[in-house]
Amino acid sequence: MIFLKKQLFLSTLLLLVIAFVIGIIVGNSFGNSELTEANRFIKQSELTTESYLLEQELLKGFNQSCDIAQTRLAALSSELWQLGKILGTDTAKQDLGEENYHFLKLKYHLMQIKTYLLYYTLNKDCELDTPVIIFYYKQNDAASKEQGKILDELVEKYDIKVFAIELDYSKELKFIEMNYGIERAPSLMINYKTKKSGLTSYADVKQILGVTD
Repeated sequence: MIFLKKQLFLSTLLLLVIAFVIGIIVGNSFGNSELTEANRFIKQSELTTESYLLEQELLKGFNQSCDIAQTRLAALSSELWQLGKILGTDTAKQDLGEENYHFLKLKYHLMQIKTYLLYYTLNKDCELDTPVIIFYYKQNDAASKEQGKILDELVEKYDIKVFAIELDYSKELKFIEMNYGIERAPSLMINYKTKKSGLTSYADVKQILGVTD
């Protein structure tokens, strides 16, 4: 299935990015003055090489069940969460270097959007109803912070997938903001069809999702 090929591609690519992040953190700890230029070269060469290798992998056939696809996609979501934690630390920009930080954060956001869309395909092709939310936030915004806490509570209690994207972070991300008409933070796109602008309460999100205790 095309979906399963894309899912395997994204999962493998994410593991490479996580390894790359850890490598940069370790490398930066040595304070090498030439590290920035070396990282730029390594970053580009690794992406180019791995892109080619993964492209070859995509040519192989897959005959997987929906259960396996769902398990792998759930694992991918967990890996994205781990990467988000790395990029969300107070010292992330300092540890990674500003250029690497912005590159990886953009890559992280794009992967979240890809995974968000893969869940749409999975739900449609496998007739599933996994609740999915895309959450647009702003840095240093009290309402966005409160919305994040509400969503964290829901994720802990229910099987909900939440993808947090910083609003207006990059022109490469504008396409989905424009598609959904997202203009302010916090904003939620719930199950691909319901948009909520402004802070949305725990009870309201739960009602829209249709989850029960």
